Amino acid sequence: MDIRFCRRYTGDGHPPSNRFCRGCDSAACEALWQKVVSLSRSQEGSPVPLAGTRAVMLPNPSGKPIVHLRINCRWGLPKEDFLHFIATGYSRMGRKEERQDPRVSPSLTRQEPYVQAIVKAIGGFSIPEVVRVQNVQNGLR
Repeated sequence: MDIRFCRRYTGDGHPPSNRFCRGCDSAACEALWQKVVSLSRSQEGSPVPLAGTRAVMLPNPSGKPIVHLRINCRWGLPKEDFLHFIATGYSRMGRKEERQDPRVSPSLTRQEPYVQAIVKAIGGFSIPEVVRVQNVQNGLR
């Protein structure tokens, strides 16, 4: 995890600080995350296919800041993994000794190429919500 991915992030990349985004009060990040959550709910409970992958996305019924992905098994895409990808372009799987690798996701789970497909499905990197998040992450707002 690149611990410099966001100017607001305070932590060392280890639990529980790797989940910082779940408690951050950034309105820009929350608005973008809500687009992801809305996409996961867009099929009224049915899985949402992620173009270019074999994965589908499902909403999280518990209300936690996670959406679910599924191919053969089901796993979570947490808010911080998605926002880390928006900042760095990376969200790869890693082992606990690789927590400081800037290409590894905060949760250490493999979220690529699924996060790319989600960004494309919500409109791409140029949509206003993504631009606002990148500005927040860079300390511009």
